[in-house]
Amino acid sequence: MKPMANNVALALSFFICLSFFPSLNAVSDNKLVNETCQKVTEKDLCLSSLSAEHASLDAKDVVTLGLIAINVAANNGSNTTAFIRQTLLESAELMAPTTEQNFEDCSDNFEDAMQELDDALAFITSRDFKSMKTEVGTAMDDADECASVLDQTEGKDMELFKKTKIFRQLVSIVHDIAKILAPK
Repeated sequence: MKPMANNVALALSFFICLSFFPSLNAVSDNKLVNETCQKVTEKDLCLSSLSAEHASLDAKDVVTLGLIAINVAANNGSNTTAFIRQTLLESAELMAPTTEQNFEDCSDNFEDAMQELDDALAFITSRDFKSMKTEVGTAMDDADECASVLDQTEGKDMELFKKTKIFRQLVSIVHDIAKILAPK
């Protein structure tokens, strides 16, 4: 009975070890993601967000990583937009007037930024990288505007501020990739 228990333990250990290899390799073995993320300002977030996307494993060029990065930023922006709307729907009457106004302003900023990311997606698809860079830069400005409003002492909401900061960082990654694709 004892040899059987040892075999089971050995087999179990083997399968547990194998289950960790894909997740380790996804971050360290994707040369394109590693090389590209070394060229952006938000290196760690770039590595973690792009490596987390299964599509990045099949990416053959920086354009494909740009598409993936736009998708990641847009998904984050959609989630933040939903958070803003839900908060306004559930808590507007409990908010201080300044806080409510900040949420409404940020809602407008995120709506604009999401449209600009959609436009950037169309530009990268058509390989118009200069226009892509312009649109993504404008989306960053929208995120900055929301963060600026939230950074005031009155009406500041820390949760929305943090979400906006992450969104801005993700858009910054897209912008840096656009600069790789259209250096001038």
